[in-house]
Amino acid sequence: MFRSDDGGNSWTKTNDDRNLRQRAWYYTRIYADTKDDNIVYVLNVSYHKSTDGGRTFSTSNAPHGDHHDLWIAPEDPQRMIIGDDGGAQVSFDGGENWSTYLNQPTAQFYRVVTDNAFPYRIYGAQQDNSTVRIAHRTEGSSITERDWEPSAGGESAHLAVDPLDNDIVYGGSYGGLLTRQNHRTKQEQTINVWPDNPMGAGAEAMKYRFQWNYPIFFSS
Repeated sequence: MFRSDDGGNSWTKTNDDRNLRQRAWYYTRIYADTKDDNIVYVLNVSYHKSTDGGRTFSTSNAPHGDHHDLWIAPEDPQRMIIGDDGGAQVSFDGGENWSTYLNQPTAQFYRVVTDNAFPYRIYGAQQDNSTVRIAHRTEGSSITERDWEPSAGGESAHLAVDPLDNDIVYGGSYGGLLTRQNHRTKQEQTINVWPDNPMGAGAEAMKYRFQWNYPIFFSS
């Protein structure tokens, strides 16, 4: 982190903590308090707060991880809204306490597919959360959480339903993860191409290269 006090003509490095620049392509947003320019927030997997102009930071977490955006009220910096992979949460005390994200139907889906059941069901993978299987209609007055259930794979999954059995679902995720979920028996089995989880290792440690997500299809 660098700080300029002359409109960018000169810069001074204040901090080189890796936590501030972890996965820089995905996070790395910096916000200054609207009343005190020595209070600085850096968003990342966690979010970090400095009260001494960026020299030192304390680390905190809102109710959901992966913090992407922050709004600070111009007239009252104690009032903030943070945006993360779980939705949005509100604080009225400068981040000491946050509202819940369970009061909003928020999810980020990579893609959705349907099965051949009647009534049919919708499948999707939620960023930073589970995959879900959702009834497209319900016996109640509205579709609620009782009509949702986790399915195969992980957050970045392509999902493929067995065309001969709507209760067998295949789902992938990053790093080559591939699972098969039997919704009838509630059994889940890992069926990776290579039986190793490379999470946290470099590309040189992987036997096979996999993208963040990869297609899964049944032959027609």
